Amino acid sequence: MQRLGLLSAFVFCSMLFITCGATPGLTNLSDTVEKDLPIYTYLDSDGNTYVISANKLIYDPASEENTTDGIKDQGYHLELNISLNEYSKIAATCKKQLNISQEDLPAANTNFVIPTLSVQNSKNESITLSKEGVQDLNYLLKPFLKDE
Repeated sequence: MQRLGLLSAFVFCSMLFITCGATPGLTNLSDTVEKDLPIYTYLDSDGNTYVISANKLIYDPASEENTTDGIKDQGYHLELNISLNEYSKIAATCKKQLNISQEDLPAANTNFVIPTLSVQNSKNESITLSKEGVQDLNYLLKPFLKDE
């Protein structure tokens, strides 16, 4: 009879923990990993900003007044959920750009927005991108905008 009481108490406490969201002995490792991953910010040559984190891609378009041509529609502000796999592909391209020598862009057009890439991590680096760097990042990021 005493065993039945102890068993009932154990089951009750377990159910209480589970309904509160606790899972005894289990931790969510992906949350810990995602907090440690760097956040990248990319400013493209049209003045649009992309913020890439482990689970989200935020697109903040340039306003009509701030675009290089003043009339080109840059779309709407978007916050898209992305998978860790998608983040890894984008992060690999960002790391590549941060680690290679970037060629200077021609400064003939004074209305041209200088594209930059920055990373928020222990080093907090920021670089000016070359034409090839812009093409690489646009190739990965633009398809996300077409889905919306």
